[in-house]
Amino acid sequence: MTIQRCFALVQERWRTALLASLLVLAAAAAAIWVQTPVYQASSSVFVRTGASGDVFDRTEASDYAVQRITTYADLATSPLVLDPVIESLDLQTDADSLASVLTVQIPEDSLLLTISAEDTDPEQAARIANLVAASLRTEVSGLESASGPSPIHLTTVAPALPPEHPARPDLPLLLGLALLAAIAAGIAAALVRGTFDDRVRDAQDLTALTERPLLASIPEARAGEPPFLPLEDVAPQGRRAEALRGLRTTLRHLGLGTELRTLLVTSAVHGEGATSTALDLASTLAREGHRTLLIDADLRGTWTDHGLGLGHRDGLSTALRGGAAWTALVQPTALEGLSVLAGGPRPQNPGALLDSFRMTTLLRDAADRYDIVLIDAPPVLALSDSTTLAQQVSGTLLVAGSGRVRSVQLSMALRKLQLVDADALGIVLNRVQRGDLETYYELPPQAAAAVPEHAVAAGAGPRTGRRRRTVPLGTDLQGTSSGSARNASTTRSEA
Repeated sequence: MTIQRCFALVQERWRTALLASLLVLAAAAAAIWVQTPVYQASSSVFVRTGASGDVFDRTEASDYAVQRITTYADLATSPLVLDPVIESLDLQTDADSLASVLTVQIPEDSLLLTISAEDTDPEQAARIANLVAASLRTEVSGLESASGPSPIHLTTVAPALPPEHPARPDLPLLLGLALLAAIAAGIAAALVRGTFDDRVRDAQDLTALTERPLLASIPEARAGEPPFLPLEDVAPQGRRAEALRGLRTTLRHLGLGTELRTLLVTSAVHGEGATSTALDLASTLAREGHRTLLIDADLRGTWTDHGLGLGHRDGLSTALRGGAAWTALVQPTALEGLSVLAGGPRPQNPGALLDSFRMTTLLRDAADRYDIVLIDAPPVLALSDSTTLAQQVSGTLLVAGSGRVRSVQLSMALRKLQLVDADALGIVLNRVQRGDLETYYELPPQAAAAVPEHAVAAGAGPRTGRRRRTVPLGTDLQGTSSGSARNASTTRSEA
């Protein structure tokens, strides 16, 4: 896994990283909070000799003190020195336990002994350090003078004072370590989840999964925005609208309006946004000047009209049962050029109706009357309706909801279409996080109003059979320019 991929995973799963970091910080803060503060007080004792006379005598006495000072350091933690301290302070402990809270150090090249004592009470820590130093002076004086005048004298040069701040825990150090641990835990959690999470989220996931081309990446709606484009007869602006126009351009490059007259829009599982994608694409095509018919072919579910203002409930199921001509059931919308054939009442045998001769005839007649016919179909893995319809149309678009569909589900849907000889033209990645998309700019409404839309007339000749324009496997078509599409269209016209 590359560094760039790791960084992308952390960005994608920043909520997981943040949660893991906060949990680690909370645990570290709780651990620090329950720790009892320990104070340390130190007393310094100077080892001097009673030698007098010339320099040679003083040097010899100093060497003797250096040799003895390590012995005095060991003696400071012995029962001989500590028992009087215990008795004086009336401590409920023994010499070994008291020695465990003492530290005796000898600074390099010096004749100083630093006696440090630790206790939860700062004043008690100072008392222990001072009494140990006093007891050591007494015991050394007695031991050294046992066979004559003592050549060594211990003097307390810096008595211990009650410390103001605890020695443990070291809050700045522990907080720094806790912060580093929290960051590491957050990154690790994001990477682990990203490694084992098989949801499809971006183009890189699709590239590793299938060779079908990525036709477009449509960003998720902003907070407060509807999940579909409005139907006002004004070209909408923003990333979503630009992505849909890019999808339209790509499909036109593939033969939309000529070879591709009927287009199925479906998904692997429910909730990926296939219906809103079909409606948005239909609106985009209608704004461009194409006579567009949107058919709701999900006869088993309830299809909301997304603000289309549809009237009566009769629709496709009514026509397929022979209740009325389908042309009489088509309803216009507020957007000029866009018509809708609703699903109608739920029938008892929706699969049989969609696989009937009437459905085939309806699609053929609709392709003769309209420039483009879009069919919104139920999920591929949920029902067999989509695979049935996919064999009757010119092409199939598979919508993949970013963060919604799993890799195995998308692979199964592609395989299911392939088994009925209805390979998807490509994949539309829907509801992509806006931070994952790159854009040059977004036009403000007043500036965008001055930019004309170049309408392209779609071929309206009758269909003579099912034809599908194929794309080289692995091709990413979402960056196809309008210019290249127009050139391709011109080349086909000249041919």
